[in-house]
Amino acid sequence: MQTFKLLARRTLPTSQAVLPVLAFAASAALFLLIAGGIHAFYTWLGGDASTATSVEAGSGTKNTAHTLQPLYLMLAWISGFLLLTPLFTLGASAARLSTRRRDDRLATLRLLGASTRRLTLYTMLDSVIYAAVGFVLGFIVYLVLVLPFGMLRFQNIPLGPENMLLPLPIVLVCGFVSLIIAATSSLFGLSKVTISPLGVRTRSDKPSLGKRALILGCALLVVGFVGAIASHIMNLAADSMDSNGFVLVLVTTIMFGLPILLTMLAVDLIGGFVVGLYARIRVRTARTPATLLAYRSIMESPRAAWRQVSGVAMTTFIAAFVGPILGMVNSAPGVEEGSAESYLIGDILQGLVLVLFLSYLLVALSALLNQSAAIYERGSLYSSLRMMGTEATVLKRSRRIVVFGPLLLVSCMSAVVALPLFVLLLGSALTETGLLYTAALVFGSIAMGLGLVFAALAATGPVMEQVSRKPVSAV
Repeated sequence: MQTFKLLARRTLPTSQAVLPVLAFAASAALFLLIAGGIHAFYTWLGGDASTATSVEAGSGTKNTAHTLQPLYLMLAWISGFLLLTPLFTLGASAARLSTRRRDDRLATLRLLGASTRRLTLYTMLDSVIYAAVGFVLGFIVYLVLVLPFGMLRFQNIPLGPENMLLPLPIVLVCGFVSLIIAATSSLFGLSKVTISPLGVRTRSDKPSLGKRALILGCALLVVGFVGAIASHIMNLAADSMDSNGFVLVLVTTIMFGLPILLTMLAVDLIGGFVVGLYARIRVRTARTPATLLAYRSIMESPRAAWRQVSGVAMTTFIAAFVGPILGMVNSAPGVEEGSAESYLIGDILQGLVLVLFLSYLLVALSALLNQSAAIYERGSLYSSLRMMGTEATVLKRSRRIVVFGPLLLVSCMSAVVALPLFVLLLGSALTETGLLYTAALVFGSIAMGLGLVFAALAATGPVMEQVSRKPVSAV
């Protein structure tokens, strides 16, 4: 424990330690906010009948909103499913930020005779401390965000900040899950340290394309598409059956949300392999020093390169889902102004905009944090290259290629997977207008993602300049 205290004094107060804490805080705040939004729809109309019974919803009373409440719950759960994978990716990335520096320290301890048990303890404590501090900060941010988001109106009834406040047991469960994810993610690279510490310390460990992740991802992809076909068939059968509203919400959410979730996880697993394979091909055809340096960097850690662009890929996936629904909403026959149906259409549009906003927020945060982490993790390389006379423009061009090279590739891959999936899920409900909206949103999301990543790249420019000018021993 004395050794851990020494390491903590050397690492926890540093600027590198701020990155994983911020990442954990961002993922925790957004996760709690989304969970609070879903929870709000259960208590949205007031658990006890004495609250605001006179509030009108369209041309009817609150009874009309009560009738539509199962539909709102289903849409809230589907939105949560869509944002679950980007949230999990951001949280897992937070747990793995600066892993190279941590692996270097642990490998040094291993070479000095530290036991595997001790290294495991240090690794878990390191990540759990970051996760705990980040979750507390994220909870504070969540409490602040509850106020503006609670003012959103559905069926002309405010959602209510008090309804978005999660019960304490759920908050504690979320915190516990966050710590478990952090501890589990921190152990993934530990076997490499304990088996080959010298390889880690000298950076001679062979990169992996992640073939096991590819196999698992392909399996999930097949299951997701089979589930989409089954969902479409069951939806046709469900149209002719009478069922309890909440049961119908549960069944429809599972049938519609599970294939989407499985397919998004599959894209996340396959992405690292695709990026690594693409980098190997480009290394053989590189004609400039910047291109060679960039794709060699990607080959060193394909998963790290994927994490820098995965947010845009997931947002492209969400845009492919939003497009058909926008088409169906705008193709709906005219409804009476101020009726429950008109409020429903407006609420669906509001929810879709909210989902896209949160997904782009995840993209911006993920890009900024991953870009900063990549600079610190490769700081010694950048410093060495600057000392050997490499121009700063070459390093900047290399960083742009590292990001934008795989970005268009994975965005197109995500769109190619998402479009047929939603065609299967929606079936005959998909209109020509929906297809046009989908194409516009997919290309628009790719363009928006490129802009956000470019902004994150520009924002980390001063960090790159500062790190590259330090002596190698100080990085």
